[in-house]
Amino acid sequence: MTEQVPATQLPDNDASVNPPVAAAVAPAQPSHSGGWRNHWLGALAIVLLLAACAAAYLYDTWRSQQQTAALHQLELQLVALQQQQPALQENDLQRQQQLQNLSTSQQQLSDKQTQLEKQLLRLESRRPNDWLLAEADYLVRMAGRKLWLERDATAAQMLLVEADNRLRDLNDASLLPLRQALTSDMVKLKELPLLDREGLVLRLGALIDNVDQLTLLGINPPPATEGEADVALSNDPGDWQSNLKKSWIAFTENFITIRRRNGDTEALISPQQTWYLKENLKTRLLQAQLAIYREQQAVYEDNLTKADSWLEQYFDPNDSTSQYMHGEISKLLEQPVVLDYPKQFQSQHQLEELVHQRLQHLMAQ
Repeated sequence: MTEQVPATQLPDNDASVNPPVAAAVAPAQPSHSGGWRNHWLGALAIVLLLAACAAAYLYDTWRSQQQTAALHQLELQLVALQQQQPALQENDLQRQQQLQNLSTSQQQLSDKQTQLEKQLLRLESRRPNDWLLAEADYLVRMAGRKLWLERDATAAQMLLVEADNRLRDLNDASLLPLRQALTSDMVKLKELPLLDREGLVLRLGALIDNVDQLTLLGINPPPATEGEADVALSNDPGDWQSNLKKSWIAFTENFITIRRRNGDTEALISPQQTWYLKENLKTRLLQAQLAIYREQQAVYEDNLTKADSWLEQYFDPNDSTSQYMHGEISKLLEQPVVLDYPKQFQSQHQLEELVHQRLQHLMAQ
């Protein structure tokens, strides 16, 4: 009996032991499925890590290529700058040389200006009136130009007077010989006869304008005698009988008129020849005008003489226009158109030498 009790207890022990084993085995199945999930997550993490590494590598490679290209561009620019550097340095040297030259020139000009200012102050302090002497020399030169180029003796005389006034203002006793020579030149100009060329030309122009008003010499009726009856009509209505009688007498006496003329009768000139005659007369007067400006005395007198002879030969001497032109031509023939001007002023050479000596003396100081 005692042996059966343990036998019967063994199954009980096994039964009590087996349930825990089954309980321990049952939880082992869920841990096996969670391991596969962890493997998959690890693999995914590894793949993502590899993808990130690849992306980082590609990005780094792209950045490296960009930096290499930029570095290459910078190297090219550096090479270009290095190639331009000699030219830039040369330009810089040229500009520096130009600036140095300009500075040197400016300094020289400044020094020269300072010297000239000092010299000018020294000249003004020593001889302040020498400018009047130079002005007198200029006025004498202008007087010579007026006299020999423009033939204007009046203007030349006025310029010489102004030059003498400048010498007088100097109040220098050493200039008396020069003033005497200047006075002699003014006396020579005063002795010249007055020649109004413009006035002569205008007078000839007036004669040319009157040529068309000349009356041609022809057969003119004799002047009325004192014995002829007065046939002038009266304005008084009460004198109608007297007016009628005068009208009848004038009609009967002038219906047929016969006049006698004694002496030679010149042939009448045609209208065309008359026009040619007047134009030739105008041409003679125009040539006389031109001879005035050219100072041709012989040509001037010849044209006026021929014009006066044509007036007497072809035009009515009793006409007022003809008489006026004949008198004007006679007066114009007495006017000289050529004057004997002095060849040189005595004071000009002396004044030039004096100015030259003064300037040389002042520059030497």
